[in-house]
Amino acid sequence: MNISARRRVVLAETAVSIVIARGEGGALTHVGWLALAGLAVACFDFAQLGWWAAPTLVLFGALALAAVFDARFLIIPDGPLIVLLLQGLAILPSDGGEAALRLAAAAGGYGTLRAIDAAYRLLRGRAGLGLADAHLLGLAGLWLGPAALPGCLLIAVVSAFLSALIAARNGRLAQMAQPIPFGPHLALGFWLGWSLGPLETAQSGF
Repeated sequence: MNISARRRVVLAETAVSIVIARGEGGALTHVGWLALAGLAVACFDFAQLGWWAAPTLVLFGALALAAVFDARFLIIPDGPLIVLLLQGLAILPSDGGEAALRLAAAAGGYGTLRAIDAAYRLLRGRAGLGLADAHLLGLAGLWLGPAALPGCLLIAVVSAFLSALIAARNGRLAQMAQPIPFGPHLALGFWLGWSLGPLETAQSGF
């Protein structure tokens, strides 16, 4: 994905604002620090990760880019999603049954958010979730499997609600209909689900 120099500067500024709780990123500070905490847990004994280190770092980088991009521009670019798809397929379990469960979880995650968006459109007459959000939850299903998917979505919903409260308190949520990025919260649930769940299982002989 080609990102212009100007856009890279804007994304860097957004990432910094998230970490230091200033400006437009202030409502996402908890997302940034929880993600960094998950990275610290994953890398606590980096040598023990073995070959899992590479996909773990790829996952963190792709999710971080998707989250910051969505936080700034209210859109998730295709690049990180494609990377996550290819890497997720590469680490599918060799067991056919387990691999089928991962693929089913991917379809289920995608279908869940598409169904929620369709219901919201029917009730409110406007989009509630972006297509990329559904893709991201589908990818979470591919990486995490069906058991971890509900927890991923729960973390995302709670985190988004907290961000909305913070934004409203800071005067950055003018009205309830104002869109807020859901991608950073899905990315947080995805990352914590991996760094605190399946990765630990994988290191134990997954």
